[in-house]
Amino acid sequence: MKRIINGFEVDCASERVFAERQTAPKYEYLFEVSADRKRIVRCVHISTIGGDSDNPDAERFEKDARHAVEEFLGLERGG
Repeated sequence: MKRIINGFEVDCASERVFAERQTAPKYEYLFEVSADRKRIVRCVHISTIGGDSDNPDAERFEKDARHAVEEFLGLERGG
């Protein structure tokens, strides 16, 4: 189920969770999560949507995306 959390559209597929920043500059993040879906293992991909791929903000926004994914995983577990 897709959710909007802290300005990110978050969706899951098996042991991967996608987070897309909804406002400019837009970035997509792909996180690998544990099999029990309780924690993030690592960020496996960052991409820019219609912007400068060398923008240093991508890493800064990764922290925000990580928090949104952590909240998403908590909601999916029911709490």
